[in-house]
Amino acid sequence: MPSSSSNQRFHPLTVLFALGGELRNFLLPALFATMTASRGNSVERFLLVFLVPGTIAAVARYLSSTYRYDATELVVRTGIIFKNERHIPYARIQSVDAVQNVLHRWFGVVDVKVQTGTGGEAEATLSVLPFAALDEMRQQVFEGRPSESAAAAVEPSAEGVELAPMPHARAPRTLLQLPSRELALAGLLDNRGWVVIGAVWGLLFESGVWYRFKGWDSTPWPMFASVLVGLFVIAPILSMVWATVRLHGFLVARRSGDLRIEYGALTRVTATIPLRRVQAIKIFRGPGHLWAGRASVRVETAGGSPSGRSATEREWIAPIIKMADLPAFVAEVLPEADLSALDWQPVDPRGFRRRRDLALIWAGVMGGATAPWLGGLWAAGVGLLLAVWWVMSARLYVRSLGWARTDRVMAFKSGWIRRAVTMVPLDKIQAVDLEESPFDRRWSMACLRVDTAGAGAHRIDIPYLSRPIAEDARVALAREAAATTFRW
Repeated sequence: MPSSSSNQRFHPLTVLFALGGELRNFLLPALFATMTASRGNSVERFLLVFLVPGTIAAVARYLSSTYRYDATELVVRTGIIFKNERHIPYARIQSVDAVQNVLHRWFGVVDVKVQTGTGGEAEATLSVLPFAALDEMRQQVFEGRPSESAAAAVEPSAEGVELAPMPHARAPRTLLQLPSRELALAGLLDNRGWVVIGAVWGLLFESGVWYRFKGWDSTPWPMFASVLVGLFVIAPILSMVWATVRLHGFLVARRSGDLRIEYGALTRVTATIPLRRVQAIKIFRGPGHLWAGRASVRVETAGGSPSGRSATEREWIAPIIKMADLPAFVAEVLPEADLSALDWQPVDPRGFRRRRDLALIWAGVMGGATAPWLGGLWAAGVGLLLAVWWVMSARLYVRSLGWARTDRVMAFKSGWIRRAVTMVPLDKIQAVDLEESPFDRRWSMACLRVDTAGAGAHRIDIPYLSRPIAEDARVALAREAAATTFRW
């Protein structure tokens, strides 16, 4: 257990980095002042008006911000006039994350964010600390978790033989390390460069730049060709380069009960996820992943962001992983989730009839709505095409739905274009509900919902279950969850 210590200040470079943030905030006003300044005005005076208050505030924050380690909690003090003292118990700390940009690494400092299970913003942000202080903080926090002492003392080996108690400082074990080739493939499959190219094309189009080229106002083919090249050549290249830089050196390692994630070439991110905080593990596979034999894996932790995205990207513990390596990786992160033990059950096949009927109704509505502009024959063709596509999509979607339950985990899968699988340990279940819409009652169906302390995309919401099956599953899940010891 860590002993009490005196208050410690942040690194003196806190003032310098705070001023850098102020400069970024006033960059646009300064640029505007520079472009509009007359001979009698001084841009330097304009900048001083904004920088002097920022400098005073940065120095004040540095002098008033301290932290210390008590026996069971981390204490962070801030403020001069309005003082704030945060007491963060070690047992409630979910992770100690670190972010280093190029300047941070140059000066040997780091920004530290202390995350708890409350969700939203970090419980405490310590900027800027010496890099050695980060290791000290992680050691103090880990040793201050009395609930993990017994679990860390004895750990089973790969052969199932119990090992002797091992010290906390032993070297971490690497679970996943992505080379540059895999990172580039991850960027290609994600392909966020489309957003950049689309934005640039829209800006050029709205500004009229396209029409300044001779002949482009009479024929649009050169413009269309440039858009296609941008979307299908430049955008994938940009995505691969950006992913390689952003995720450079991606590493997932395990040490006792924690996962440690590191990545980044320019901005280096180091995050720690206690395995006991993992509420669910989720596997995603898009069309590109299916073609390449890959998947992406994320975990949901207690207090996840309601929007489905955490404050950092640390919850994506595997932006890309080979399918052959997936079962072993999942077993390391969540031993309860054995992919080979899942016996998938389909939903009620009548769910397709419900979606089919709805698709036909909407296809008729869309065909009728387009009739005044397209004419009767073309509108009928539009309605027919939409009906075929939506009916086919309805069949494939219902076929993709499935659920499975073992004595340790509940699982749900869905999606035929973008497939997703979510697995939740029974001892992390907080509520099990049945939801019935008027249409569900008409068809004697229900939706089974399983809630945990984590939040995010692809919850366990199983639609189109027959009412008796849904009720039996709800009772069984509630009984099994109540019989387990809830581990926060």
